[in-house]
Amino acid sequence: MNSLLVVACIGAAGVFNLIRTKASELPVVDIGSEVRQRPDESGPRNFLFVGTDSSAGMAKDDPVRKGRPAGEHLADVIMILRVDPATKEAALLSIPRDTWVPVSPNWSNTKINSAFGSNDGANDLIATIKHNFGISIDHFVQVDFAGFRDLVEVLGGVTVYNTHPIRDRTTGLWLPLTGCIELDRNQALAYARSRHLQYQDRATYDKSAKWITDGTGDLGRITRQQDFLRMAAQRAIDEGIRNPTTALGLVNAGIDSVTTDSDLDAGQIVDLIQTFRDFSVDSLETQQLPTVSAGSKKISYQEVVWDEAEGMLDIFRGIREPGDVVPADVIVGLPPAVAASAELAAALDAVGFDAGIEDSSVEAGRGKKGATVTTIRFGLRGIEAARVLASHLGSDVVFEFSMELPGRRLELIPGSSGQTLLETPLPMDEVPEPSIVEKRSGKGTTTTSSTSTTTTTAAGRGSTSVAVSSSTTTVESSPPTSSLSEDVTTTTEVGKLTFDAEAAAECPS
Repeated sequence: MNSLLVVACIGAAGVFNLIRTKASELPVVDIGSEVRQRPDESGPRNFLFVGTDSSAGMAKDDPVRKGRPAGEHLADVIMILRVDPATKEAALLSIPRDTWVPVSPNWSNTKINSAFGSNDGANDLIATIKHNFGISIDHFVQVDFAGFRDLVEVLGGVTVYNTHPIRDRTTGLWLPLTGCIELDRNQALAYARSRHLQYQDRATYDKSAKWITDGTGDLGRITRQQDFLRMAAQRAIDEGIRNPTTALGLVNAGIDSVTTDSDLDAGQIVDLIQTFRDFSVDSLETQQLPTVSAGSKKISYQEVVWDEAEGMLDIFRGIREPGDVVPADVIVGLPPAVAASAELAAALDAVGFDAGIEDSSVEAGRGKKGATVTTIRFGLRGIEAARVLASHLGSDVVFEFSMELPGRRLELIPGSSGQTLLETPLPMDEVPEPSIVEKRSGKGTTTTSSTSTTTTTAAGRGSTSVAVSSSTTTVESSPPTSSLSEDVTTTTEVGKLTFDAEAAAECPS
């Protein structure tokens, strides 16, 4: 979250030459080909923001270190920020850290935040997001506890209007006062980390009154983080406009606590700041991946509610109206065990696809023709993407449906005879359209065969029928005028919110 505050403040301050110099000092991490290789930086982009639970650099008696194992380094906050410079829109997706999915590099089911705990944490987390949600990542930004506090301190705290006394004994949160309050750096961090929030159902603190526990845990914390982010970003904008010294302080604090990918250069940062310098914080669309609690007494986690998640995820996948698909919208995974994969992935990257061989879950050789003929595997929302990929390939291919593939994530299995790209892609009317053959059961539920798969070559015209395992999920499109949908029903309001943003706007500065 603190890195977003840096962008908000320095953009409002307008000190672009200084920003360009300072931005070049940000520490970087090499995440290789996991990020999308975009030749055009003017299109929509996804930034992966990771808040780590590292307490490195903090004093031994710092309250944040209480109960924390030495050296612990997991993804405590996972957010994807999608920005569209053309429409000046932005959306933020929070992924609960306990979301239960297959995780890179071994692809066993576990909590998603553990992906960041590996030696190649950034790459593994990006690969995990692409694999499970079909969302490409363009840039990576990492922040930590100490940096968050430093940035709040530079801001001089954040003004909130508290409607109920609140506390969290685990994080040290203690706000018995209500009304206009200036959160200092320690209480701001304690609030942002709170998963065991308690409150009194009254307007003033009473020592003998009952404390009510908000049982929403990490989901409620995400809602509060997004709410706090809006208020803090507005404070950053206000302070940056009035005081360039504050802006410089935020930039310097960011240098000490923010790590970015090596492809995010100073010029791109400045361009985005200039584009979004008049962006209203209230216009930021916030979403939370819908999940339900699951597991056992030994281990609890969050399972994704896919029927509710799909439309929301489409925003960050860039799915718009039918037929409006470009290579940059398509994730292509190739099997690392096949020798031709690396060269083919590089060629696909060069023409705009988000291709890579890092996803070791992509297997070659499934199906009778898989060893000799190039195969494109696709999911429910990947029909158009499969056709776009097929239009770039220089030989016949077969389509194979896989219910497990999300969004526009495809798997490309090169045939043993070799695979090249066409210098000029085929016209789309010369590429067949794979379709899902639905069958109706006696109860009226849509079902299909889960055992038979029909394939056909992509050369020539016609339509491909594929019998696959399916559900009642349908493919819906977003309005063509925007890359952000206005009609997605979500469940982001989870947990107790005691800060009133409208009332805080009336608090004395």
